[in-house]
Amino acid sequence: MSKFERLLRSAKGEEEAKVRGKSRREDYAALKVYVPKELHKVLKLKAVEEGKEISEIVEETLRAFLAGGRGTR
Repeated sequence: MSKFERLLRSAKGEEEAKVRGKSRREDYAALKVYVPKELHKVLKLKAVEEGKEISEIVEETLRAFLAGGRGTR
């Protein structure tokens, strides 16, 4: 569930079990990258459209890229 969806549920007063964020999980690592502002804007819009977090889209994209054998040169 995206942060946007959690915010909407919270505003509606719907209760939800607390989900442990990825930043607190031992099986995740932070990755800082720089992208053009326009690309970031498009990525944020796509995340809202799909009801996902940016990190979910990036993870899915990286997995697909690496599975295609293009991850090594």
